[in-house]
This record gives sequence, structure tokens and C-alpha cells, in this order.
Amino acid sequence: MKRKSFLETIKSKVSWVGNKASDGYLNREEYHLSPKDGDLRSKIMLLNGKPLVPTATGDIPKLEPVRHGVKSPVYINPLSISFIVLPTFDAPACS
Repeated sequence: MKRKSFLETIKSKVSWVGNKASDGYLNREEYHLSPKDGDLRSKIMLLNGKPLVPTATGDIPKLEPVRHGVKSPVYINPLSISFIVLPTFDAPACS
């Protein structure tokens, strides 16, 4: 009896990713941080193209993601940092 390789075992555990039905919408949330006008020395950061500035009381503003379908391509602009969240991702092997 031949043992499965580690890679084959992992593939069998997560082969449903992107194909399994979900209770929610199949969307991902993206947060893109970039400097204003592409200037790396800028004191103003943009979150998804909008200036990220504290509220009038000095609190952190609400961080609104951009939502895209999980099967659409991910675009990351140069000179930026992106965080991609998959809210409906279920990985039973990791729990």
C-alpha cells in the first residue's frame, strides 16, 4: 500500500476551496494602503483610494473594505500594501 505524499494529503483536505457552497456570499474583502500621489514620503496614507485620517475625536476611522467576488483577479498597485480577507473561508484542517 502506497502512502500519500504530504502535498497529496493537503490537496485532498482543501481541494473544495472555491467550489464549496457557502451560507454567505462568495466575496472577499480587500484593504489597499498606499501613499498619497504615489509619494513614499507622503504623510497622508490612502485606504482604498480615500485619505486615512483620524476622526474629530482622534479615533481611528472606520476601515471600509472593497468587496470583490472570490473568483475575480486580485490587483495590487505598486508602492502599496494589501490585506485580503476571505470571510467565508473554512479550513477544517486548521481548527
